[in-house]
Amino acid sequence: MKKILWATDFSPHAHDAGRQALDCAKCTDRPIDVLTVVAPDELPTFLLDVPDPFIAPAAVHDAERRLEAEHEERVRQELTSETRFLTDAGIQVALHIRVGSPADEIVRTATESASDLIVLGSHGRRSLTELLLGSTVESVTKHAPCPVLVVR
Repeated sequence: MKKILWATDFSPHAHDAGRQALDCAKCTDRPIDVLTVVAPDELPTFLLDVPDPFIAPAAVHDAERRLEAEHEERVRQELTSETRFLTDAGIQVALHIRVGSPADEIVRTATESASDLIVLGSHGRRSLTELLLGSTVESVTKHAPCPVLVVR
């Protein structure tokens, strides 16, 4: 085993999955890539469809980029805090933040980083879309390029 990918949405099940990823990393002396995925609808946005004659379009664009950078920094801080137990245990950790569909981004990250194992929680923060269209876990297990450990 070369690398472990732990996908987290900061839910209790995801944290339990992180503990299992730690156990796997200790047994195999492998690093852990930690991924969280931000859904596009969670990103801060301006009301771009409502023109404001007092604000130049470039200023709106700059403000939106600043908001996105601030949001990414908050997510990175939360991810750093969530993974502290791994670094405290001496595990080499790489943090990844992606925007998109969680299942697609987990599979893409596992493929790009040549992960040998994906570890994720059985239940996360569920959206209405996920309830209607199927779970992230189901999609990841169907499309993953490597084994998937689902932690309850």
